[in-house]
Amino acid sequence: MTYIPPTRYATLAATAWRRNHPHRIVQPVPQSVELAHRLLNMPVDERLTHVSALEDAAVLDVMIALDLHTGSAYELWHDTPARFAQDVLGLALTSEQRAVLGAVADPYARRIAARIPRPDHDTAAAVLLVWTALVSCPRPYGDVPRVAVSFAQYRHHSDSVWRILARFVDQALLPGRLDLGRRAWWGEDPQRVMAFAVWNTNPDAMAGLDQYVAVAVGADRIADPDMRATMNFLAESVYGGSRLVALADEDGEPEEWFELFESCDLVAKPAVG
Repeated sequence: MTYIPPTRYATLAATAWRRNHPHRIVQPVPQSVELAHRLLNMPVDERLTHVSALEDAAVLDVMIALDLHTGSAYELWHDTPARFAQDVLGLALTSEQRAVLGAVADPYARRIAARIPRPDHDTAAAVLLVWTALVSCPRPYGDVPRVAVSFAQYRHHSDSVWRILARFVDQALLPGRLDLGRRAWWGEDPQRVMAFAVWNTNPDAMAGLDQYVAVAVGADRIADPDMRATMNFLAESVYGGSRLVALADEDGEPEEWFELFESCDLVAKPAVG
């Protein structure tokens, strides 16, 4: 993954975050608050076209207002991880990655299984971790943040995902602190975990997890009984804004794991031509 300079929106969102955290130093004017809420009620394409035509100062004011009212300076992309990857992270997505990210954005999808080639699925997993951690979500149990969880059977899969995530954090000026040793990415509050990784866990360890997006990388290679039990537990427990996304290589992998999820929205490889 080559160096990608910070995008316009990454720079503005980082500035908005700094102005509201840890202490609010600006108060958005009513016009900016009104514009922010009007933008959120627009369809995605119309919203982002409108935003692209705004001056930087106006976009910054909107992001500050959104961070204040929704808890996220990145809320303009709350329903479109694909455009978040392009506009904020500066990525050029493949058709397979776009299909997966689009499926996750579907408000009626809860369990998504997809086959895309490596390293594309590692990049898609890192995008989902970042997007999940930075946008807001419904919080039916009070102020419970949605968190992103990364599962991988083999350390080389996880290392790849977290190296990509580390580059996103650095190159897109993302907030928080990344601890690669503990495989955790923290928000401005040390008690708030934005994303983390686990290996060979068991369902009991995840029982208290609310409002999550769990990304299983190399899903059909998962052989550990405890980890597979955890995947099954999460797949049966998704609700509200939660998602389970199972990503696997394109060829040469067994099908058994995917057969466990007949209710998945299976994201097929987009047609060529």
